[in-house]
Amino acid sequence: MDWDPARFTLIGLPMKAYMFINSMRGQSIALTKAIRGVGGVLAADAITGDFDIIASVEVRDLTELRTAMGGVQALDGVLKTTTCMVLSD
Repeated sequence: MDWDPARFTLIGLPMKAYMFINSMRGQSIALTKAIRGVGGVLAADAITGDFDIIASVEVRDLTELRTAMGGVQALDGVLKTTTCMVLSD
């Protein structure tokens, strides 16, 4: 059976995803705080490594996921995002 993210909304389970964010130099701390205010974002932390920030997202469906992603991407200082959907608990 192919994995269909839409089926999760039919049985009432939330969709979870992690967003990995690259920010403009020197803006990761302030941007982390702003990301925490985006709808659907449960938590955001500044990290070390290839990305500057990681955000945990929980939404009801793909439409809400796109809205949360758009909210993060629209913030000043965001250079790039990579979103990874969680396949299981």
